[in-house]
Amino acid sequence: NAPHNQGEKPQIELHLRHMPGGKFTDHVFGAMKEKEILRVEGPFGSFFLRDSEKPMILLASGTGFAPIKAIIEHMIWKGSERKAHLYWGCRSKADLYLNEWAEEATTKLAHLRYVPVLSEPRPEDDWNGRTGLVHQAVMHDFPNLMEHQVYACGAPIMVESAERDFVVRCG
Repeated sequence: NAPHNQGEKPQIELHLRHMPGGKFTDHVFGAMKEKEILRVEGPFGSFFLRDSEKPMILLASGTGFAPIKAIIEHMIWKGSERKAHLYWGCRSKADLYLNEWAEEATTKLAHLRYVPVLSEPRPEDDWNGRTGLVHQAVMHDFPNLMEHQVYACGAPIMVESAERDFVVRCG
């Protein structure tokens, strides 16, 4: 959640992907009852918007979009004029579950650009956008990242690949 979004009744927004056969997500998407009590342990990292004027690359895969969304919400709330490029990678069009929200965010932040990237578009997706690995799309568009801050969240393999390739190939 964005830090300014606490209000009178603090809430936590969760983005969950159903993993068939997954002990937790099978329960959530199949048997969970309204008002069921769950014990949750939050993240221990420090994923938040740093004070800087550097342009940003906001890199997400799948439900790793959740903390990136919180950063964008905070930027909107602050009236930020910082340049940012959001790259959201998913397998198919259906996995871009908040695509309209991301497109609308670009109308609220003048310096935000949004690039959805599909790694395995389906024929029914009728996809004319970017394809391949999301971090490689960033490298294509930004061969030199030395002046950027990168915020990456999602599948560990994507984050690890982005960190390795961005450092070695993009400075």
